[in-house]
Amino acid sequence: MRVKKEKKHVHTLKNNLYLLKEVHAASPGRIPLNLLVVILKSVSNFLFDVFMLRFVINGIQTGAAFQSILVFILSIAAYHLCVCFFENWFNEIFAPVSDQKIIRHIQKKVFAKASSVEMACFENPAFYDRYVKAVSEASGRAMQVVGSLAGIVSCVFTVSAMSFVIFTIDPVLIVFALLPFAVNLLFGKKQNDIQYEYNMEMQEKSRKRDYVRRVFYLSDYAKEMRLTNINKALFLKFADAVRELKAVIKKYGWKIGLLDYLFQATNDIVVYLGAILYASFKTLVSKTMLYGDCIVVINTINSIAWSLRGIADIYLQFHGHALYIDNLKYFLEYEPAIPENPDGRDVPERGSLLLDHVSFRYEGQAADVLKNISLEIKPGEKIALVGHNGAGKTTLIKLLMRLYDVTEGEIRYDGVPIREYRLRPYRERFGAVFQDYRVFSMSVMDNILLKDNVTDEERTRAVDGMENSGILEKIRSLPNGADTILTREFDDGGVILSGGEAQKVAIARVFARPCEIVVLDEPSSALDPLAEYNMYEAMMKACRDKTVIFISHRLSSAVLADRVCLLEDGEIAEQGSHFELLHQNGKYAKLWEKQAEKYKEEAV
Repeated sequence: MRVKKEKKHVHTLKNNLYLLKEVHAASPGRIPLNLLVVILKSVSNFLFDVFMLRFVINGIQTGAAFQSILVFILSIAAYHLCVCFFENWFNEIFAPVSDQKIIRHIQKKVFAKASSVEMACFENPAFYDRYVKAVSEASGRAMQVVGSLAGIVSCVFTVSAMSFVIFTIDPVLIVFALLPFAVNLLFGKKQNDIQYEYNMEMQEKSRKRDYVRRVFYLSDYAKEMRLTNINKALFLKFADAVRELKAVIKKYGWKIGLLDYLFQATNDIVVYLGAILYASFKTLVSKTMLYGDCIVVINTINSIAWSLRGIADIYLQFHGHALYIDNLKYFLEYEPAIPENPDGRDVPERGSLLLDHVSFRYEGQAADVLKNISLEIKPGEKIALVGHNGAGKTTLIKLLMRLYDVTEGEIRYDGVPIREYRLRPYRERFGAVFQDYRVFSMSVMDNILLKDNVTDEERTRAVDGMENSGILEKIRSLPNGADTILTREFDDGGVILSGGEAQKVAIARVFARPCEIVVLDEPSSALDPLAEYNMYEAMMKACRDKTVIFISHRLSSAVLADRVCLLEDGEIAEQGSHFELLHQNGKYAKLWEKQAEKYKEEAV
């Protein structure tokens, strides 16, 4: 897969509408209610801050009746109380629930896409960087876009209402308000682009700093942290990341600060003080402006200027949102190189697996990991893949499960190229445990079945799986049995299993899964040789009618296989039964002799 270079120019309106549509799909009432609150609140602020003040002071100056002034004030107060009640309901009750709906909706789409893209994506730094940015920004950015939409509605209303009042007082005053708006249009986009580049560089450098910080508190690294000097090396990396962050701040800080200073100076000095001097002259010297009008000018000219700048700022916010949304859109709209293929063939329950002159090369590498592999695995056959690290064993089984597609050649299942099958049903034919298995902060039962809506039949299979993997007795001794939570990340009463125990839980997943092909990528590294042999023996009994493909560095387990394939430098160097290969006295036999000598030495 190749990731396009990140575009600087994006479609501002199109991208923001894209995210607003997602918000509406998640919570249909959110946008209209948000806008209604903003409009009602803007009207209330205008009546309180501008219209009422002008009405009262000019009324006093021109001799208006007190009763009419009182009725006017009480009417505005009643309206304001109703608006405040509605606003508080929206902010404290409706919006928080709506936020969670939006977060759930967007994250569900992100998670679904993350689980469907090919494995190669997560090994591609450019793609992974955009993925991290999409995940970190997705939900929060949606709320920011809604906020910007509400903000621009508020600013437009404020500018329109106050400008009308100011214009009726003196049209010349509008010039003062338009000045900062013009400055913002001239320099605001430049500032926004600088701010985006600053945020992106800070995010990239922060990932390095946060990685070190994460390593220091994760239990996975606790032993190495205490038994080696890696903590000093990590702290040096942390210090380097902090220095890089400081360099980014120095690179962009002055530019952003100077542009902000230009806006503030224009608004505070030219607009605000200029308008005060102009209104004071008209009121005190030329006597052509009422006192109430003068106060309204002094109070509102700054608000108009800031609201006009706010409109320009929010437009630029939308431009900024569009840059971030581009990452989200790119990720969600990415077409996986290994598609689901919903119109593909139905997958037969049983069939042989055939690798026909298969070669494979990871993207960016110069050499093939697998070279011209031809191998047929018949239904129900037990195959052991052995060989040194880097020989291509794990890559081979990943190709069989179509986590990657072959570079050359073809893989067929039941005589049909696996590309022609629907992807998920095809993968469901496999039950796999990898050497880098993970235990989730969930119950033992959830960790074994790895699904929701568990049935009684599935629980029975899980218990059988625990018995076959040798972990059932341990699980029954736990406080809540199979419903005990593993790890203590969210539950103080959670249980932390030993490496061997956790590995048996992972192995139980395969026993409990109703699949036709069992794949074991050295899942027993934490078990002693005898426990490993017993586990494989139990596996062979439980999977009598299933195809089993397993990788093991301990050749004692290979005795149980119908056929052993020795991989070397990406090629099948030897294959046959355990005894056939010993009789050949080749590479496999030499490996066997070395391991047998080691076990004899350990026994002595």
